[in-house]
Amino acid sequence: MLFQYDVDPGTELEDVLNSCRKAARHGYAIAKENLQETAEAIKGVSNSLSKCLMSLENGSVRTPGIVNQLKAQLSGVVTELEGLQKTSDLALEERRKNLDSFSITLFGRTMAGKSTLMEILTRGDGESIGTGSQRTTRDVRGYQWNGLEVTDVPGVAAFEGAEDEELAFKAAAQADLVLFLITDDAPQPVEAECLAQVRRLGKPVLGICNVKAAVDDEDDLLLFLRAPHRPFDRTRIDQLLQQFHLLADQHIPGKRIPFVVTHLRSRFLAYQPGLEKHRSNLLKASRFDGVESRIVNEVVGRGTFLRVKSFVDGSVAPMMDLTDLLLEFSAQNSSSGRVLIDKRRQFRDWAQEFRSSGQQRINTLILKAMDSLRDKVPSFAEDHYEDRSAGERWKRLVESNGVIRKVERLQRELLDECKKALSEVARELKSEFSLVASLSSDRHIKMDSIFNVKRAWNWGTNILAGGLGIAALVLGSGPLGWAAAAVGAVGSLISLFFDDREEKARRAREKLSRRLVDNINKMERDLRKNLGDWFHQELLGKQIYVLLDDLGAVTSGLFELADAQRTLAWTLNDRQKKLGRTLAEEALSQLGAPSLLDSIMDVARVPGLATMFLIQPNVTFPGHIRSALEKLLGEQIWFVIDTKNAFSILLQAIGRNCEKSKISIEEKICVAHVPLDDLDAVTKTRVRLAQQLTGFHVMR
Repeated sequence: MLFQYDVDPGTELEDVLNSCRKAARHGYAIAKENLQETAEAIKGVSNSLSKCLMSLENGSVRTPGIVNQLKAQLSGVVTELEGLQKTSDLALEERRKNLDSFSITLFGRTMAGKSTLMEILTRGDGESIGTGSQRTTRDVRGYQWNGLEVTDVPGVAAFEGAEDEELAFKAAAQADLVLFLITDDAPQPVEAECLAQVRRLGKPVLGICNVKAAVDDEDDLLLFLRAPHRPFDRTRIDQLLQQFHLLADQHIPGKRIPFVVTHLRSRFLAYQPGLEKHRSNLLKASRFDGVESRIVNEVVGRGTFLRVKSFVDGSVAPMMDLTDLLLEFSAQNSSSGRVLIDKRRQFRDWAQEFRSSGQQRINTLILKAMDSLRDKVPSFAEDHYEDRSAGERWKRLVESNGVIRKVERLQRELLDECKKALSEVARELKSEFSLVASLSSDRHIKMDSIFNVKRAWNWGTNILAGGLGIAALVLGSGPLGWAAAAVGAVGSLISLFFDDREEKARRAREKLSRRLVDNINKMERDLRKNLGDWFHQELLGKQIYVLLDDLGAVTSGLFELADAQRTLAWTLNDRQKKLGRTLAEEALSQLGAPSLLDSIMDVARVPGLATMFLIQPNVTFPGHIRSALEKLLGEQIWFVIDTKNAFSILLQAIGRNCEKSKISIEEKICVAHVPLDDLDAVTKTRVRLAQQLTGFHVMR
């Protein structure tokens, strides 16, 4: 039997509610199975991310701060996954406690009339109704009406009412049906925004427009009863609802929720003491019968399906948000990884050239300095072979030759070049990461903070101090002191054993020359070794190569994180599609057309907005079934033909409002590029469905 949206007069609400209880248990079983399978997927990815985090923490990354943000994001994703699992468990357990109750939640801004509606349904005395002050209802209150569990929640959009809104949305997430109240004064943008949030939960919504004509004073009451149709002027109400729908379309376009118009205050007063004589007129004037019949109509017409749908969408909504977030992070991390690969390659090429040129400059400096000293040896030996202060004089000669200044100057030049290159890398990375971030979500990893030039590369003073120590080797007392002592010793030996003065002088000159040349050679070897060690170990090894290694480690971490995020995102996407197919099966069974499921190859849904079916070629989906499905789901239905071609399916799914020439795909990495900024809201919804359906991450 096909689904009928109008109430069958022969149907008893109690019988329907009994069926709803059975449907709720079926929905709970579906959600429980999905939660268990999702938990396994989350556990696997969480373990993978934890291993990646441990690897980074235990690794040899040495540059200050370079992986802090990466580790923070890794930890954040693990926490997010664990939080999703815990939240889903708690939410499902909370729903399990209410399997026997069809839940209706009253939702709307403060002073919209929710408390008045509660007083009407419970035949209350009006104690909970506000007097015009803000935030009347401050907690969640539940009561029974016609076997239904009705929940009154705090009003939304009140000043400093963030906690109230959190309570309200939490209650709405547990509901099977939401009654959304507005008033007949000017519609508020914040109301439309709140409605959009409720619909994104996948909740079916029935709108109630509460006319606020004054009736509390006797004169106002009589005036109202004299012309009760006036506040319900069709043109005025239609214009008001049209304004509200336009505001709502800015958030969720397409299918609009139906509204019932009523005057809640007159309906409440009808049963208050002292107004018995006006009761029948108040009941008729309030038009509240339309509200009651519409609520019952919803429950009787599609209550059993809504109970299943409530459990399914309770699983789908949080998975959709996390899927989008994971894909955004994955795309940005991949982009950041590619930036790092390019910059690391450029920096490596510079490092190789710097190493070669630096070593050559060191060799050239030492060679020139030592050759200059060697040129001075013959004349120095001639002048000082008998001088007992030759060592001190040689030391002053070395100083005057400027070896120390030249070594220090070269060290400073190499340091400045290195610092300049490192600063340039940091600047370019910061700039490019900012560009990557600007092209993705605001929820991005702040990679620019990794490369803080002052924090990461403030090491010049320490290295230069080491350089001055190396330069001091030139003036070490060991070799030169030993040479000076040797000169004095030569003089003593000459006077004791040789008589020929010229021969003595020649030998003394030769011996001093050999000693000085040996000293210069040793000085050269020491300078080459120590200056070379400083250059290769302190400058290249501990700075440049560390950065190269760390960039490699961060790059690997980024890609590993991106892969894990992408894998989980598509795993969750598959879970969403499976749940969508399950819901389609439930709907078609209720509509008496279960065989049509065989023609549906895949299902994508954005709960509360639209459902898209991938169907076999040459299949005609009956128009009346499509119409009934849209009523049952409360969502627009779209169809895409399975052409077995990913690009063709993508184009069909996105629709005609996006130029085909501006759409491209990278099939190997499963990415589709679409001009998202140029699309209308409906086409953006179709894009989300296209992403689900094709498994292509849609990006700008």
